[in-house]
Amino acid sequence: STMSVNEQQKSVTRYIDSLVLKYKEQYHTLRDKYQFHVRFLDTFQGRNPHSTNGCTVIAPLTCIQYFCSVEQNISVSLQETTWENGIPDELINHVIDEHAATVLPEVRSKLNLEGDAFIIPSDVHDHLIDVGLLSTSQFVGVCGGNILDDEHLTSFKNSLFLLDDERERERLKGRKIAATFFFHGHVIALHVVDSGRNGNSPWVELIDSLPDPEAWVRPPSEQRHVSRVSSDSMECEEEQRDPSENGEWEQPISYDEYELPQNAVRIRCTGVEHFDTLLRHYACSKFSEEERAFIDRTMWDDSNSYCDSAFDPRIFQAFIWAEAE
Repeated sequence: STMSVNEQQKSVTRYIDSLVLKYKEQYHTLRDKYQFHVRFLDTFQGRNPHSTNGCTVIAPLTCIQYFCSVEQNISVSLQETTWENGIPDELINHVIDEHAATVLPEVRSKLNLEGDAFIIPSDVHDHLIDVGLLSTSQFVGVCGGNILDDEHLTSFKNSLFLLDDERERERLKGRKIAATFFFHGHVIALHVVDSGRNGNSPWVELIDSLPDPEAWVRPPSEQRHVSRVSSDSMECEEEQRDPSENGEWEQPISYDEYELPQNAVRIRCTGVEHFDTLLRHYACSKFSEEERAFIDRTMWDDSNSYCDSAFDPRIFQAFIWAEAE
C-alpha cells in the first residue's frame, strides 16, 4: 500500500519506526561486512503436517541435538570457516521433519490439547525432562522482559554468554550452551558456538524453523537496486559447494524471480557485540502496524507476563540450557 508523503513523515517520527529502520540497516550493513551469515535449510516447520505449530518443541530439540551430537559442521575449505562447529544441517532437518513430529503428539495428548494446538514452552520443557531428553541439572536460567529495553536484553546476553558470572563460567566450562527464545508467539533456538579461535569470544547462531525470509535476505526486487555487491550474491559465491562432495555445505541461495525461500534458516553471528542487532532486528521485523502503534502509545509495564491474556508485543522469555555434565 502506498503512503502519502505526509503519512510517511508522520510514521517515521514515531520512535518505534526509527528503531525498526535502525536495526534493519545495522543488520544489512553488518551482513555486507560478513558479520552475519545466512543459510536456508531443506525443510520447514509444517512441511510434515505433524510438525505444524511445533516451534516450541523444535527449538529445544535442536538444542538437545546440539548438546548430544558429536557431529559438527565441517568446512570444506580452509579459507572458509564461518560455518564450523554447531549442529549439522541434516540434524536440524531431522528435528523439524521427524523428531518433533513424534514428540508433539505425545505432549499434546498429555496436556489434552487439540490437534495442532500451540504448546507453551514450560510445558514442553517439563515433558522433555519427564522423558529424559533434558535434565533439571542442565537448566542455567530464565530471562525475560521487554526486548526493546537495554537492561533486559543485556541481562539475557550476560546470562547466555556467561559474561558477568565467574563462578557460572567455571561451573559450565567446556559445556555447550543454548537457549530457546519465546517471542511474538513463536520460539527459535540460539546456540552459542565455539568460534574455533582460541580466546576469542564465541559466535551465536539463530535457528528459526519458520522464518520470514525477508528479515534475513534482501528480497530480489531490492537486490537489483543495491549499488554495491550485497552479501546475498557474494555469499552464493563465497559459500558455494559441490553437494556431492559434502552434504553439509551451503547451497548457493538461488532466488525465484519474485520469491524468497520459505525454508528454515540459520543465521550465524560472528561477534557477541552484534548480538543486540541480531535479536532486535529479529524482533522489530515481527511487529505489525497495529503493534507499532500500541508500542508507541503504551509505556512498558514490568508486571507484564506471558500469562496475561492481552500481552504486550515487546515481551520475550528465554530459557538457557547447558550440555549435560
